[in-house]
Amino acid sequence: MKVGKPPLEVVERYVWSRTGSYDPSVLLGPSLGEDAAVIKTGGPYIAAHTDPISGSVELLGWLAVHVVSNDLATRGIRPRWLLPAIFLPPDSDEGVLDKITRQMDAAARELGASIVGGHTEVTTAVARPLVVMTAVGEGDRYVATGGAKPGDLVIMTKSAAMEAAAILASDFRDRLKALGIAEDVLERAAGFVRHVSVVRDALAIADLADAMHDPTEGGVLAGLAEVAYASGTTIRIDPGSVRVHREAALLCSAVGLDPLATLSSGALLAAIPRDRADEALRRLEGAGIEASIIGEVVPRERYLVVGGSVALDTPYLRDRFFELFG
Repeated sequence: MKVGKPPLEVVERYVWSRTGSYDPSVLLGPSLGEDAAVIKTGGPYIAAHTDPISGSVELLGWLAVHVVSNDLATRGIRPRWLLPAIFLPPDSDEGVLDKITRQMDAAARELGASIVGGHTEVTTAVARPLVVMTAVGEGDRYVATGGAKPGDLVIMTKSAAMEAAAILASDFRDRLKALGIAEDVLERAAGFVRHVSVVRDALAIADLADAMHDPTEGGVLAGLAEVAYASGTTIRIDPGSVRVHREAALLCSAVGLDPLATLSSGALLAAIPRDRADEALRRLEGAGIEASIIGEVVPRERYLVVGGSVALDTPYLRDRFFELFG
């Protein structure tokens, strides 16, 4: 199989069809586009999710916390407990572990979350450091990816490809300099790592949203396709309205990536009823978070996402970012 997520039909055949015993307390289990499991056993709703971070080395600890926490926040639930599994190749020294855990500690403190367990191991099974992070939280209500309804407007916060740009500026700096990217551009792009969390974004508008989603691998386009697929709808977008910061556009262009189709943690996608969209935008603006309407949800058509030159009929979109590590 190729690097990246396996094809949808492979996951359906070998993963989602093999989920152990039925448990009626599981309200949201494994399915395409749903960012976190939701469980209810009599008390508050419990959200839980696990994510590997394999697309960065320099920002590994920071992204491990924020990427998995984003997935809980899109459920409208604040991340509370974290459990990292850290895998290091044999050529790693203590400095590598020091950097990873310092970043995880700082990120967890920023979110008010606690690291409550995990695992650390040096192993020949990995060629570069890998962190697999689990996050758990609880709340009084939840939002699903698959809740978008025809008539909803789609709001996106911040910019596409900020995560990709931050990793490129940190892990591929010398390569980008050789391609003519200026130092000041790289510095600003590296700073995007401070904005990869959507916890504040999502919690600010969770009570207004029919659906929320965190676009990661495959970027904004894949994220929109997953919302549409999970909701049984189509999303019509204006690609020109999708904000892409200049630095992200420059770095993606330099290495041949489409900024709308690559790692985009930090951008929240939310389907909001039309009569609540202005309120959502006001709340986000009041929190200092840039946001704009990029499309609308319509009844299911031939394509999941359509607009301009975009016409996606599958929720699977290959992200070429990971080929850069080849």
